Amino acid sequence: MKILFLTDGLFPFVIGGMQKHSSILLKLLAENGMEIHVFHPGGVNYSSEKFAEKFKSKSENRITETQIDFPELFQLPGHYLRENRKYSELCFKTIEKKLNQFDLIYAQGFTGWHFLKEKKKKTFSIPIIVNFHGYGEFQKAPEFRTALAYLMLRPAIKYNTINADYVYSFGGVIDIILSKIGISNSKILRQANGIEKDWITNEPKSHSKRTFVFIGRDERRKGLVELNSVLTNIEINGKAIFDFHFIGSFKESSKLKSDNFQYHGELSDQNQLISILDKCDCLVLPSYAEGMPTVILEAMARGLVIIATDVGAVSEQIEGNGLLLPRPEIASLQKAIETILCLSEDELFEMKQKSIELVKKKFLWSKIVESKINDFHQITKSKLS
Repeated sequence: MKILFLTDGLFPFVIGGMQKHSSILLKLLAENGMEIHVFHPGGVNYSSEKFAEKFKSKSENRITETQIDFPELFQLPGHYLRENRKYSELCFKTIEKKLNQFDLIYAQGFTGWHFLKEKKKKTFSIPIIVNFHGYGEFQKAPEFRTALAYLMLRPAIKYNTINADYVYSFGGVIDIILSKIGISNSKILRQANGIEKDWITNEPKSHSKRTFVFIGRDERRKGLVELNSVLTNIEINGKAIFDFHFIGSFKESSKLKSDNFQYHGELSDQNQLISILDKCDCLVLPSYAEGMPTVILEAMARGLVIIATDVGAVSEQIEGNGLLLPRPEIASLQKAIETILCLSEDELFEMKQKSIELVKKKFLWSKIVESKINDFHQITKSKLS
């Protein structure tokens, strides 16, 4: 089977959950016999040589690439949508005359936009699967400015979702969102996010001091404002001694000044990330919107307890291995962190062990890729019949 794979970035050239998802899926599909041609925008330290080193070692040259620079348009309202639409158009025009060689198009986010537009004109008939991951723009906004941005993005997301032949859902709140958009159950493919086996530790680590970690971007919807407020409250009140690690790129104004808080910046190296996670007991992710966060799976695989809000498909990732908060409110978040601080070592170990068991049971990429390939065969078989 030949698949045209469209993405707005591949990890480690572009940092992000969707980009990491694209990178892993690309490799594993090829290793399982799929012929893949990927369109991607390159990124930091990208070169064709580094691409080959990253993706072709085990795939027996089943992966080929086309690198298309992501457009940078004038920073006017709506520029993000215009850039995504233009990127999709550039991808389409580059491959247009060779489209008939593919059996399936797999589009991450907005990358399939122009392909869907052309398919409506009946210029080709290849099935298109669209994966928007979190549909965060249909979840609660943390502030008025973000809510306005969501309103601008929703029509474009609806267009891509409604006109796709199939869409992926991680489950949880995302199923509800797709139903409200008007997507029939027959078009929805349900699939978890995944983690590679080499992430999984044999058993959880223990530490002399309770240690937490936040991984994410310095943006409002990640709940960093609420988290900083909680950490400041706990420290001022002197209720507990604990350490907190932050992984990601943060403005100086967002950083808390304390010897107990460490900021590591963005990390693209797996071993560096694992080294920090292994120093921690609990991942805290008080987001207003998510899909099925890769960072939660990575933390679970290293035996961490999870505190996170019930957004996207996060509820699928927490089953006795953490605390699921209804909203990213200061009071409930502080209570959750204090609950973890007060657990006995045995109680904490049991929750950590459940994280590892849950990853092995539900979230290994090896099982997920098998299911995706089965989806692909069913879709192309249906098309041929």
